[in-house]
Amino acid sequence: MKTTVKGIVVSVPLDGRQTRIAVSQDGIEYRIMPRAAGIDLEDEINVSVEVTGELLEEEDAKYLTVRSYKVLEDDAWDDDNR
Repeated sequence: MKTTVKGIVVSVPLDGRQTRIAVSQDGIEYRIMPRAAGIDLEDEINVSVEVTGELLEEEDAKYLTVRSYKVLEDDAWDDDNR
């Protein structure tokens, strides 16, 4: 199912699907599959992003194969540094 998620890129413990990062949105972690555009997200830890891709839901986790993403502006950072 195609899904769009906005959240923060976080590091997570390696699991059976070899995921190392996730996008955290409202307390839910969407583990990023290490393929396609998801590989590029490994360089974006602690960054706000919007990701779009195919969602796979399993009993214990949600996995996202990222097709595209964009880094979101951090308005608080902009206001503090003007």
